[in-house]
Amino acid sequence: MFPVLGWILIAAVIIILLIFTCVSRCLSPVSFLQLKFWKIYLEQEQQILKSKATEHATELAKENVKCFFEGSHPKECNTPSVKEWQQISSLYTFNQKDPYYSMLHKYVNRKEKTYSIRSTEGDTVIPVLGFVDSSSINSTPGLW
Repeated sequence: MFPVLGWILIAAVIIILLIFTCVSRCLSPVSFLQLKFWKIYLEQEQQILKSKATEHATELAKENVKCFFEGSHPKECNTPSVKEWQQISSLYTFNQKDPYYSMLHKYVNRKEKTYSIRSTEGDTVIPVLGFVDSSSINSTPGLW
């Protein structure tokens, strides 16, 4: 009797999750093709960010080692501040008025350089867009 109840519970949970997934995708303001584009965009953005970060880190490391051995002062190297890194690393929220494809996209397109890009009026977290903040796309093995 108890094994049967266990299987019924497992089946009920799976059915509820399936229904939730279907309903959230049907009610999503993002179309299937836009979602595919979004995933491609994020993959490309992560590859380019990893490449640029590697290039920048290498240049900074070379400069610091050179200055250490030569006893000179390093040339100025423009590295984003901690606040800027935090802003592009925060949870993504979707806004139909300003549909950005990532926090980096939202950050570089902000109207004023001083305002925060975190949640604004009209921003919502949409379950279908969970891949934006998922660890499979945002984590870049070997980078951090």
